[in-house]
Amino acid sequence: MQALTIQANPQSQPAVFTPKLNYGFYLQTRDDKALSQSGQDGFSALVNGLLDNNVDMIIAAYYHSLAWYKRNQPSETAVEEALETAIFSDEKATDEAFDDILKDLQSNDFLARKLNEFIKSNDKLTAAMKKHIESMTDEDKKDQMEIGMSQIDDSTTKLQQLMTQQESSPKPDESDSRLLN
Repeated sequence: MQALTIQANPQSQPAVFTPKLNYGFYLQTRDDKALSQSGQDGFSALVNGLLDNNVDMIIAAYYHSLAWYKRNQPSETAVEEALETAIFSDEKATDEAFDDILKDLQSNDFLARKLNEFIKSNDKLTAAMKKHIESMTDEDKKDQMEIGMSQIDDSTTKLQQLMTQQESSPKPDESDSRLLN
């Protein structure tokens, strides 16, 4: 995720805010009532939204990634206004933002484990749906359930692929670290 230049209030000068994806981010997303839906906590809904390319989730991710600023956290509206010029004005940048946010989530050990929990939960859900579908007699409802199960499978597969790409990308070893100093 990139740093954003945000004008937090009309009386102040714009400032650069650096997003952090950490436990504070997780808590804020998990407890966000506007994000949570259909029995899902806000974090799971955010991940689903990012996988579905819902631009509202880019705003939510950036807003909550600034939770570490505590009382100086800019408003969601101010974040959206900054994203309007930084990301939403370019189709390619908007498309890349979804994967970038998911990859950044994986770079935090705690959040990577939450993503793995998300995948396991989706796997359990699709297994339960599959059993339920097998016992159904109403073909219309059966078709609807299969479509829903397919969407869950697609989201899970996309996240697994992103996580696999991230794990296979080379990480600097200790011999390379001296180059950074």
